[in-house]
Amino acid sequence: MPKTIPSTAAYPSDVFNLDRTALEESYLEIRKNYSSLMRSRGAYKGQARKSQEAMKVLEEKLRSIAEREASVRAEAYEMLEIVTGVIGELEDAGDELVAEYQAYEKGRKTYQGGSFIGRLIRAVIKFINRWTSSKEKLDVLIKKQESMNKKLQEDHGTDS
Repeated sequence: MPKTIPSTAAYPSDVFNLDRTALEESYLEIRKNYSSLMRSRGAYKGQARKSQEAMKVLEEKLRSIAEREASVRAEAYEMLEIVTGVIGELEDAGDELVAEYQAYEKGRKTYQGGSFIGRLIRAVIKFINRWTSSKEKLDVLIKKQESMNKKLQEDHGTDS
């Protein structure tokens, strides 16, 4: 427990009526208390400086984490956009393929299937092209996911 410093009321306010010994005792006591206050003030300033430095380090870590989170979030949205695009393209190609097949089936029953077979073949070719394109996009997506997982694992160790 630190030593408490007496208030100014503990010292005589009028020094003219004091003898030399009482005056010197009061002076030495005030000097000792002043010295103690200066040491306490220095210790407090040192602690305050350390606290400020710790706050700066913490702020930098928080900024780093926030930037990393923003980066990961941006990559996740980019990946979601790729997935949404791939699914949409495959859905469109599948719908077109089904529609052309149904038209071919309907025409075949009326012996007009020959005119619809060309459209069906084009729909199959378009579906195959979209399927191939989608697989390439899926490969990109898998690589991004692996990269993101690796980055998260590396960053996980630096958060402590």
